[in-house]
Amino acid sequence: MEFILHLALSILSLYLLTVLLPTVLPIYKWLYLSSVIIVLLIDGYFLITKQGKLMKVNRMALLYLAALLLLALAIFYTTKMIVLTDTYGFEGLLNEHLETAKYIFFFISFAQPILLPIPEAVTVPGASAVFGPATAAAIAFLGTLLGITAMFFAARYGGRKFTSKMIKEDQLEKYQNYVSKNETLIMFLLFIVPILPDEIICVGAGIGKVAPKRFLLIASVSKFFTASLLAYSVQLAENFPISGTQLMIGISAAVLIIFVISSLTKKALNKERGL
Repeated sequence: MEFILHLALSILSLYLLTVLLPTVLPIYKWLYLSSVIIVLLIDGYFLITKQGKLMKVNRMALLYLAALLLLALAIFYTTKMIVLTDTYGFEGLLNEHLETAKYIFFFISFAQPILLPIPEAVTVPGASAVFGPATAAAIAFLGTLLGITAMFFAARYGGRKFTSKMIKEDQLEKYQNYVSKNETLIMFLLFIVPILPDEIICVGAGIGKVAPKRFLLIASVSKFFTASLLAYSVQLAENFPISGTQLMIGISAAVLIIFVISSLTKKALNKERGL
């Protein structure tokens, strides 16, 4: 059983190396491959000599090799992300890796509300141009929602000490000031209008008193809205001379205006009633 685990981990690592790191120099690929083969040969020796307990040492070696590979992947794709300045750049990245483009986009969508400072207004329209709006919206929605969920529960169970290492305190204070009066609607608007990064909203809600079901419902509705709007913005741009971001901000502004008017009306009625 241990050997099967080692074999599966080795195959997965080699697959990621060959598919997701196409530009790595052959010598480094051969070094990695040689290391994996050596570990598997030692596994075989342990099996033949009935020293199965020693295979746990090899498991650690394979895990270290896998961690090294993941680090290389992170550096490679983070570098790719840094050079992206617009939708067309992101679209080009996906076109370069068509076989794994959906996985790349899903990973980016998942990482955006956690640590990746790339706006959805860049990634979703770019993915829409490659996959089509329906597929792009579905992947963006699922990936982002999972990332938001992970960040929320990390903040909820990690506490303020954990989150202080990931976000700035002044941004968290801004979030708390924004949601102090009408948390549900303001949180919904903050997820749509790019005033604060998503990770700030997740952390603020996580360390606050927002119920998980309520938070996830707000996040689901707002992210379904933004993912769909941005994904179909490519088609909308053909008919209207505005970008998806501009359209999204316009709709959000309209919602905010309606909210302000309704709040003022409610206050006026309460005054008349002597409340």
